[in-house]
Amino acid sequence: MTLRVYRCGAGVCIASLGLIALIAPALAEPSQRDASITQDAEASGLRLTSSQFFAESTIKLSYNLTTRAPEITEPTVVITVPSPISPIEQADSDSSSGTVASETNTSSDTEEPVPIVIAAPGVKEPALILRVAIHRPVNVQPLTDVVDGDPGDVIDVISRPLNQFATRDAATEEVTVNVDVPLQQRLSYRAHHDDVLEYVDTGVTPVSVSVIRGTAVIAHDITLIDVGWQQANPSPLSVAMTTHIAGRSQLTDPGDNSLSTFDGSRVAQEFELLVDLLEHSQIPLSVALSPELATSLANEIFPTAVAARDIDRLISTVGGEVLSLPYRSVDPFAAGTAGLNERFISELDAGDAAMQAAFPSLTPVRSVWLADDAITSSAITTEGVNLLKSQGVERLIMTDDSYAGGALHHGIDDTQPGLFAVESTSLPVIITGAVGEIAPRPDVALEDQAVLFVARIMQLRREQPELARAVVLSAPDLDIPDVEAVQSIERLLSGDPTVEFMRVSELPDQITANRAIVTPSMPQVDLAQRQLTADALKVLIDDTGSMLNEDHEYVAQWNALINDLFDQRGSGQYVVDTIDVVTKETSAVRQWVSVPMSGTVNLTGRETPLPLVVENTGPEPLQVLVRLNSPRLVVPGEPLAITLPPGVSNVQVPVEARSNGSFDVEVEVLSPVGTPVVSGVTIVAKAMTLSGFGRLIGFGLILTLISWWVSHIRRQRQRAIAPNPVETQMP
Repeated sequence: MTLRVYRCGAGVCIASLGLIALIAPALAEPSQRDASITQDAEASGLRLTSSQFFAESTIKLSYNLTTRAPEITEPTVVITVPSPISPIEQADSDSSSGTVASETNTSSDTEEPVPIVIAAPGVKEPALILRVAIHRPVNVQPLTDVVDGDPGDVIDVISRPLNQFATRDAATEEVTVNVDVPLQQRLSYRAHHDDVLEYVDTGVTPVSVSVIRGTAVIAHDITLIDVGWQQANPSPLSVAMTTHIAGRSQLTDPGDNSLSTFDGSRVAQEFELLVDLLEHSQIPLSVALSPELATSLANEIFPTAVAARDIDRLISTVGGEVLSLPYRSVDPFAAGTAGLNERFISELDAGDAAMQAAFPSLTPVRSVWLADDAITSSAITTEGVNLLKSQGVERLIMTDDSYAGGALHHGIDDTQPGLFAVESTSLPVIITGAVGEIAPRPDVALEDQAVLFVARIMQLRREQPELARAVVLSAPDLDIPDVEAVQSIERLLSGDPTVEFMRVSELPDQITANRAIVTPSMPQVDLAQRQLTADALKVLIDDTGSMLNEDHEYVAQWNALINDLFDQRGSGQYVVDTIDVVTKETSAVRQWVSVPMSGTVNLTGRETPLPLVVENTGPEPLQVLVRLNSPRLVVPGEPLAITLPPGVSNVQVPVEARSNGSFDVEVEVLSPVGTPVVSGVTIVAKAMTLSGFGRLIGFGLILTLISWWVSHIRRQRQRAIAPNPVETQMP
């Protein structure tokens, strides 16, 4: 504290010294307090904002003091002290001296009190004490128990006036407590330094920080640091990060590929969070993005300001990657079990094509497969693993819960790989979720969560420092990790030179340390049953499609509905609805065709074509076959192929009547494949063909007519040649 005196006579100095004597005891450094003061204190009032986890020679922590402490101020204290000095009168003075004395007296009568300004730097309240204690390293006790209020035995304590550590922001009134305490290892139990925190053993060590008013703890926090980490000399730690953005959460209406309102809002938010994460973290991110979303993003039909080129640029900037996914959510484990390898491969190729079109700078990576229910499935089968291996997959990624469902264990170390091994089929598994899961809690400061996250990793590394380890950072359900939590973890881990950030596909091979999955799972969806349904619908689509152009949009839509049957997001009800839609729509096309005829059709000759009226009430031309059946008609050996434009068509079917009279003729309209489109239509035909005698009479009549016309023509010619008689004129 500085003391500035504007005016100081002897009396003022004495008064000032007295004031200092009163203030000094309050500013004197308090003695170290017993640990019992804070042993039952709850963590509150101090919110950790930043820390230096790997501590060498100092402990550096920053807090916001959220407890109300009105005495923490930063004013300039002005104390006014009246001057106690009276003017000295000189009795034996001359007039001039008397004049001076008189002037002096006059001056002293009007003299103002002397202001003494005591300017306090920082926080001016010595009654508030900051206590920093270091505890024994944590070996067996769970770290969550430590930070929740049980830090263990105290090794050393430093107590200081709070004003040595705290400052108040004049604008926001926020009080920041910056702890910067020297740290060293105690060489002897008898040695002790009052101004240095001393530790005995190295390791992940609790540190408790308390603000004390009198004997009451008004703010308290417990955090963790790693003391002497460089002495452990651990093997390298590889750190990667992955996330997933799903498309439609479920298939509801066949043929409707749009996102629901809920999914649209969710995906828009996730894209914004993804951009925020990519802009503020330098950890290479491995993104599993639904290909159908990539297509929507590239075509700018998605309700978000984020563009595909932004995602492409940002992922490339941080050295990230996109992981291969099938266009439709076809489970490879179910597909392999059902023998539908080609269907899965075609969807995987379609997904890669969509991703490449949306993000031209990124090549989808197939070497890693996210085996999670949020993407396809976590029910691993032997056939599915072989299918994935045939497509270049070298490792699976599973959450600890999913992995535990297939392997008996007492605990999973997700810094070490697992293994799927059934008979001759095996595939390494990267496990995430136990240590690597970032799950922010609103009631706990992000920095505290990040510290606990890193402390768990370091605790495992210290147990077996010779093992190289890898951690895949992720959020619950593989959502977008909280950007502030990632930043804190990234900053804390960056203090360790043995940590290397990389993509998931670049994680080094490690020796399996977890118990292997030795029993395959049952597929969550029976794709074999769905294949039977698809086969039946395919026959109907191909038959109706033959009536249309093979490239017609209706055919493409129906085939897409069949492909959607294999998407695991579609429930059993969705399959039933798809059957209903395909059946109704194909039937509607076939019902465009009708034979609206009634009455009797007359055949006036033996080979007179039979006239038919066929109507197409639809908007598209249709290819059909027409076939007639009657024992009294000779019909073509093959049905008559015709094109029916929209409207009414008159069709002439070549026939030959076997006899005269009226008889029934059955009319059938078939698809080009040969299945009935119109059947059960019967018309009446009446044959009026000529008998043999009649034909002779008719033939003679024709000859007579021809003879008459020949004679008539000859007579006309003779008249034209004969000379006309000469007329005589009278003179």
